[in-house]
Amino acid sequence: MIWAEVWAEVPDDRSELVAEIFRDAGAGGIAFTGPLLMRRSAEAANIDGKLFPEDIPGSELIRVTAYYPADDMLENRLLAIRSALDAAFSNDRAAGAGAGAGADAGAGPDAGGADGVRPAISVTRVAGEDWASAWKQHYHIDHVGRRIVIVPSWIEYAPELGEAVVLLDPGEAFGTGQHESTRGCLMALEESVRPGASVLDVGCGSGILSIAAARLGARSVVGIDIDTVAVNAARNNVEANNVADCVAIRQGDLAGSVSEEFDVVVANILADVVIELMPELPRVLAPGGHFVCSGFVDKHAARVEQALRSAGYCTIRHIQVEDWVTLVSVAESF
Repeated sequence: MIWAEVWAEVPDDRSELVAEIFRDAGAGGIAFTGPLLMRRSAEAANIDGKLFPEDIPGSELIRVTAYYPADDMLENRLLAIRSALDAAFSNDRAAGAGAGAGADAGAGPDAGGADGVRPAISVTRVAGEDWASAWKQHYHIDHVGRRIVIVPSWIEYAPELGEAVVLLDPGEAFGTGQHESTRGCLMALEESVRPGASVLDVGCGSGILSIAAARLGARSVVGIDIDTVAVNAARNNVEANNVADCVAIRQGDLAGSVSEEFDVVVANILADVVIELMPELPRVLAPGGHFVCSGFVDKHAARVEQALRSAGYCTIRHIQVEDWVTLVSVAESF
């Protein structure tokens, strides 16, 4: 079978938007790559960041790569992707971010979707036997925070004493440890998860946060997601990490699939969805528990914090990784 590798280079704060458009078109895998991510991983692992200089062309852009079957539906998928990108980036123009239209030829570093211009997309065909290696080459061992190490499931790794290792095969689900919002949540969990704690992961995606919570000492973890692909990927990753005895993955939403209370609730989703689930927090967050939320850039953080205050929560920690913000909050009564 022949696969199509489709990619676009965009500013960091637009990378997840492009990834969502690729997913909506049926991507069979998403990868985020670029010198910016390599520098960030190097710094987390205490490697000299100068190995990845900032002055090379496109060094501040993120390459978002997706894979699709190169079948009769490919052209329709590409048309849908271009149309969705047009709509998304024309909204930027309407908001005063600039004017102009992108071209699909020569998706170089200057075709990065800045100033409201639709990013160019490039397409390369990949032979079936090269599919696995083409997809997996984008992933590498990644150190996050003080203890957490994200290891692709196909790479052997000998952990150092005290490291919390998460083996991950992201598949089509969101959550690889590469994205800034995921990294922020992982760093927050390092501080919020105490040995024996209970944790709820809302919108668990690949299960990375659920598994990390277990590795950090949580006694019981529940991950929920409405998406079947995410639930299957999360369950597979839970089994691969041998934490099925303390991590349960459920399909459904917060209102319909959770009745317990938890010491930590984490939600790495969009700002509007975070705000929508706040009325449910008193029911699922134990007294004195921590609510960790992310999935939004700094320009939306104030709106989320205001909603938290209105719901009776105060922010006790603010983590920012590039433009992406993670907030840790507790009920004001505690």
